[in-house]
Amino acid sequence: MQPYQAKLLRFWIIIIAMVFAGSFLTMTAIFHVLKIDLIIHILIYGILSFLPLLIFRKRKTAFLISLAIAPLSFLFESMHSIISGWPFEYLDAFANNVGVIAGMTAGLLVRLKKHYENESTIKMPL
Repeated sequence: MQPYQAKLLRFWIIIIAMVFAGSFLTMTAIFHVLKIDLIIHILIYGILSFLPLLIFRKRKTAFLISLAIAPLSFLFESMHSIISGWPFEYLDAFANNVGVIAGMTAGLLVRLKKHYENESTIKMPL
């Protein structure tokens, strides 16, 4: 694992821990009225699903870990609903999945770009 990948892995674990901790907090009503929380959900889960595609070398492992963020987001939403007393927000769960899809798409595009850059630097013998 490259040094930058180790740093990204630590950052990714910290974000997961923060999202887990955030599942135990109640949100103020202003976030729900302005729908700011939907943007936050998309961004956070986009980052959470994007980073594994940069961290892990094996494509299958990286893809499965990124894909596993979707059920993890459902678990966190369920925990938030049970603990905070707010009703389960289907729109938040949808925003989480939009973030996962966006993050995976961006991560796969970055991996493809790196793959083709590496392939183009290989010199073919004459």
